Amino acid sequence: MNLLISSSTDPYWNLATEEFLLKNTTEDFVFLYINQPTVVVGKHQNAQKEINSRYIYKNKVLVARRLSGGGTVYHDFGNLNFSFIQSLPHGENISYKLITQSVYNFLKQITSAVILSERNDFMLNGKKLSGSAMHIYKKRILAHGTLLISSNLANMSNALKGNLERYTDKSIASKRAEVMNLSSFDKKINIYNLLQRLIDFIKQENTTTTIFALSESSCGSILELVKNKYSTFDWIYGYSPKYTYRNTISYQKKILEYSLDVEKGIIRNIELRDEIDNYNKFKFNILKGRQHSIYALNEWLNTQDSTIFDKLLLTSLF
Repeated sequence: MNLLISSSTDPYWNLATEEFLLKNTTEDFVFLYINQPTVVVGKHQNAQKEINSRYIYKNKVLVARRLSGGGTVYHDFGNLNFSFIQSLPHGENISYKLITQSVYNFLKQITSAVILSERNDFMLNGKKLSGSAMHIYKKRILAHGTLLISSNLANMSNALKGNLERYTDKSIASKRAEVMNLSSFDKKINIYNLLQRLIDFIKQENTTTTIFALSESSCGSILELVKNKYSTFDWIYGYSPKYTYRNTISYQKKILEYSLDVEKGIIRNIELRDEIDNYNKFKFNILKGRQHSIYALNEWLNTQDSTIFDKLLLTSLF
């Protein structure tokens, strides 16, 4: 067993590292990392639908998409991420609990009240400590999860507060659950002492565990994945299933209803359901072909002599 502890808090680097280890190695790995504030959506989700765009823009929260399916999670400096990457067991059913047994045993050592739910979440006192997901590539499997130690739960709630009712799509929506930090159970716990305790526990459970360091060539390959995939608009937003976004604007004593058809993250079509003057109709129409992204549209607005209508429109798009 190889144990790799990331020295980076860049979510794009750490997610790319998971993919690299899954697809380019044959050995077993435990990979531990901590990310800076980031919303991480599942592979088959609609990123815009799952996030609070205005909050993450204002608070500089990153958005990332992982290789595995499942729901959206929030990472920050109070959240520990663990990944088990290994070859598929021969003739056995795939068991998340079996693969992540070390983490489960470790948490049981802290408190016997921890259980693994049917959804493969670590639970304590009826609240969620950890979310999980798996991805299979050929004869290899990635099983990974989050572990809430001292995460900012208010920031998490705000970052994940999307406007679901505005979207029509076929994406897999997240199922929200009440969460808690492990430090709420034991005030002496912090992420750094818990990380070290987990490292020691894994090494004790598996005496053949070796601390692993990435080679220079491996780092180069991971960096290519970061640049060409994980940090790109095409992967983070463009991989979302096509969707329709609907909203209204109250302007000049009128309620203006509109819808956007978005495919691969790009606004392809706009429908207006109310009378609107030609100038502001033009403002709607120049959104066609642009990214449905608060970053891109704010950048566009900053190049315009923006009107009250422009600002209302931009606010309503997320």
